[in-house]
Amino acid sequence: MNPKQETWQPIINTAVCSGCGDCISVCPTDALALEGGVAILDRPDLCIYCDLCEAVCPVDAVTLPYQVVIAEGSG
Repeated sequence: MNPKQETWQPIINTAVCSGCGDCISVCPTDALALEGGVAILDRPDLCIYCDLCEAVCPVDAVTLPYQVVIAEGSG
């Protein structure tokens, strides 16, 4: 992730997406849509990073990247 990027967004692997629409149906903010038979993040400004789309995807086409931060002296 670019350090200047302030928001996290789901990544949809369109090569894997089956176009079932499950992620779109479960999205509470309507941030996702179908385009060309695959899911896309149509409205990234609406995404609340809730993880529902990743959890419901039957082919694991949706991933939500995250950053692990280890504080100094915690090891």
